[in-house]
Amino acid sequence: MTPIRRILFVLPFLAPLASPLTAQAQTEPDAMMPTTVVTADRFPTDPSKVTASYTVVMQEEMQRRQLRTAAEVLKTVPGVSVQQSGGVGTLTSVFVRGSNANHVLVLIDGVNVSDPSSGNGAVDFGNFLTENLDRIEVVRGPMSTMYGSQAMGGVINMVTKAGKGPMNGAAFTELGTRLQSNSGAYVRGSVGRFNYNLTAAGTFSPNDTPVPARFTPNGGFVDIDPYRNITLAARLGFEINDNTQFNWYGRYIDSKVNYDQVGQEDPNANGYTSQFYTRGELEGSYFDGRWKPVIGVNYSTISRHDLDYASPQNPFPFNTDSWFNGRRLQADFKNLVKIIDQVEVIGGIDYDRQWAYTNTIGPFTPYTQAWGTMAQTGIYGQLRLNPFDGFNLNVGGRIDMNDMFGTVGTWRAGASYLWAPTDTKIKASYGTAFKAPALIEMFGPGPFCGGNPNLQPEYSRGYEVGVEQGIFDRKVKAGITYFFNTYSNLIQCAPPTFALMQNVANAQTEGFEVTLQISPLKWFDLYFDYTHLIARNVDANQPLVRRPGDTFNIRAEVRPWENTLFGVGVLQVNSRTDINATTGAFMTPAPYTLVRITAQYDVIPSVQLFARAENVLDRVYEEPEGYQAPYFQAFFGVKAKF
Repeated sequence: MTPIRRILFVLPFLAPLASPLTAQAQTEPDAMMPTTVVTADRFPTDPSKVTASYTVVMQEEMQRRQLRTAAEVLKTVPGVSVQQSGGVGTLTSVFVRGSNANHVLVLIDGVNVSDPSSGNGAVDFGNFLTENLDRIEVVRGPMSTMYGSQAMGGVINMVTKAGKGPMNGAAFTELGTRLQSNSGAYVRGSVGRFNYNLTAAGTFSPNDTPVPARFTPNGGFVDIDPYRNITLAARLGFEINDNTQFNWYGRYIDSKVNYDQVGQEDPNANGYTSQFYTRGELEGSYFDGRWKPVIGVNYSTISRHDLDYASPQNPFPFNTDSWFNGRRLQADFKNLVKIIDQVEVIGGIDYDRQWAYTNTIGPFTPYTQAWGTMAQTGIYGQLRLNPFDGFNLNVGGRIDMNDMFGTVGTWRAGASYLWAPTDTKIKASYGTAFKAPALIEMFGPGPFCGGNPNLQPEYSRGYEVGVEQGIFDRKVKAGITYFFNTYSNLIQCAPPTFALMQNVANAQTEGFEVTLQISPLKWFDLYFDYTHLIARNVDANQPLVRRPGDTFNIRAEVRPWENTLFGVGVLQVNSRTDINATTGAFMTPAPYTLVRITAQYDVIPSVQLFARAENVLDRVYEEPEGYQAPYFQAFFGVKAKF
């Protein structure tokens, strides 16, 4: 089907949704900007006082744009690159400003969701659904001063929505033309001092094969790789008194995916994953809000089971039966103290103990077992100054004490100034960060790329400067930020013997991010962002793979009637370097353009019909190299509220 015919195929389904049931009347869209930013300083902060670069995507925007997974949200965040190894549910890595995927700290309701039993501690974003999230916040740049290990490239924080008011809820279901289905429901509200949010969501997709056609001879074997995900989540709160609140968060994710090898069909390869995250916390506000303490305890466990028995297509799988289990126990005590209106102090202590266990059985590893544990305690403090209107200065430091490699110190300083008469904000910051070695990097089995208990942390330092400008009563908002980061002591499987993991590599990233939002009319919004990135291995003087050099994102929303919304998004990914799936040599994949169309129509205030089309131009591309991305697909669904 040609691109033009594909668009014509979609339009008849969208056109009925445009029929107005009420007279034409425009309403303001939900605000693009949040009222507070939580992640940058670990406490809710006025956006005008934040000195770091951040993006906040609220639940209302996710619903308007019909973004069902966290990976879909992150694809259009400035400075962020998402690499998905095939269809929905497959291994998905996220890079922030060119840092490694394991250099980004990922949280859900304050719980670190990285898997201690994974090879390098990177988070797989393939299984995170958005149904009950209040927001996703992305803070870019080194943030170890506030969060400790892993926040070298930034922090991604997924925050659950709290229940409020009378009981209310909603349920939705949708079906795609390639038979992918997504469904979800929630009930939330409050009764007296008690509030609640209970959510269930699920996805099933037959998926296409991720093996590119060039690897399959005419008449060759081709299989599909189905995926399912069941997610249960809860947030409960109880107001103990007027000054103290108890909150509990829980999330369980059960998923299964069939997968293939690079350039090779593998019908018997299956991955089962079970994830459980929970947190309990006491949150207080005392002395007229001048002291706000929070004390919390987190626990998480991630279990993975990979099966890949021999088949004619893959007679010698590397691992036939593999088990992985990672657990993490965390505790934290953080405080916000307002000394005077112009001086605030944030400080606290946190503890992190993690465990990992793996065993694998395969033709080349008859039985291989590994396990390890590591603990770390961090103490941090940050001074926030507002000496005069519009000027904000943050200075902080942190010391982390690790039972494997000793003590690491980090610091960060940031400043911003908002000149109200012209609505001009200038910001600048400098910070250092580190990442502790992953447990498998220290305790993994040999004889190749074996664990090394003598590994030291990876380090980074970086700075950024930027300006944000609002004009025409903020109907136009623009910004540009330049950033520069260096990474040292990076861990790799080291030549010439490739026997052990070693601290041997150094890298550098720099670039700039441009954002522009135009809202000339109440019924129209246009958003544009552009990221230019140069990411290099400075030792080999080679580009880092899978970091696009130029990424453009454009989207528009049109509300011709108060009960109707249309959206169009275009994502353009240009120059990037990858590794050829056949030869192993460096290569430059072709650029690609993705077009996404959405529509929704409120039949009555409590019933909504919606539709969307993804990859409308049916572009054939691989991201990463060797894994075919999904083709065109259209979805149609309904949502009911009460």
